[in-house]
Amino acid sequence: MATVKRPRHTLQYIRIHWPVFFILYGILVFAILLIGVGLASGWYSFVPFSLAMMLVASYLLVAFVYVAYRLNDAPNSDAAELLFEMSQAQPSNNIVCIDLGLRTTAVTAAQRLTTGVVTVIDVYNPQSNTGAALRRGRDLARKPLYDPRLNWIDGSIDLLPLPDRSIGTVFMNQILSEFWLSEERDRLLAEVFRILIPEGRLLVAERIRSQINPMLTGPVTFTLPGSEKWRAALEDAGFIVQREECPHGLLYCVRADRPGLTAGKQMRLRF
Repeated sequence: MATVKRPRHTLQYIRIHWPVFFILYGILVFAILLIGVGLASGWYSFVPFSLAMMLVASYLLVAFVYVAYRLNDAPNSDAAELLFEMSQAQPSNNIVCIDLGLRTTAVTAAQRLTTGVVTVIDVYNPQSNTGAALRRGRDLARKPLYDPRLNWIDGSIDLLPLPDRSIGTVFMNQILSEFWLSEERDRLLAEVFRILIPEGRLLVAERIRSQINPMLTGPVTFTLPGSEKWRAALEDAGFIVQREECPHGLLYCVRADRPGLTAGKQMRLRF
């Protein structure tokens, strides 16, 4: 008999963003109680208003759960796996993962390596990364078991502790959006550009405004930017966008290369 896969990552996402789900569920319960009180007391004018409130809360609650599932447990939704595939990294490569203490992307990349090493640089700064969901995610993140393929170090967006032109592949999974100031995002991209070798690859994943099922996910993702914002940021930092993917229309995954020494004399290839 086939086993049902537990949506572990979706449940973790709901735990991290629990205030949104708690508020919507509370509104739904309150609307049902208000309908009951209105009918029992003869205050029928409350019923249409309560029904509208209940329908809106139910709609948004379903939409948030749907987005959570699409981002985490739907087929081909793992951003870390997709970024590794786009990077074309080899099991023996040494790569860098810019992190904010969530660890998931680094562990996923390390599992694809044999003799290679993932250097995880935690650039978290409570003054720059003010999101409450990020703080909860850091608290809930499990410390992985010892793995010789993982090297954990601290850094900052102003100075990544690595030499110039020393790394071939860098991963950033939903990192840029956690910096509210565009100047800080630009500084981080400049540091990544510095440590990458010529023709080195930067892999980025970011949430974007929904491109699929807008009737369901539109209200949830309305405030998010489109993919053109992140593409422009990469190009302004000097990178050449080589490949783009938008799994389920909710996440923008991109591979951007640092230009080679002879980039001006070569044709730009997309593969």
